[in-house]
Amino acid sequence: MLFISVEDFFSKAGSIKRLDRETEKALAKQMLAGDTAARETLIQSYYFLASAFIHRAPRSIQTLNTVYTCLSELEKGVGSFNFLQDGETFSHHLSWRFRQCITRCLVGPPDQK
Repeated sequence: MLFISVEDFFSKAGSIKRLDRETEKALAKQMLAGDTAARETLIQSYYFLASAFIHRAPRSIQTLNTVYTCLSELEKGVGSFNFLQDGETFSHHLSWRFRQCITRCLVGPPDQK
């Protein structure tokens, strides 16, 4: 999904339906079987969490670059998380990833020498 501004991302993230735990597990099973639509549904269902973390970040880094960096972390998180476990929740896992992402955006790119 493409966004033309940060506000556009916030509005679209707020309109996407959140999933319950059973639906997440069913989509995870489909994703493991190779269903890319199930993967995309899982990713989009957590746009609200990315939106919340970006919204709480300093105004100076609320840019499309930060949005796409957080969405990249979201995609990596969906790929690496085991939805079928009963321990840690995916939102907890994503919270850690988003905090790291926002910190990296605050620090800025590494110096090129």
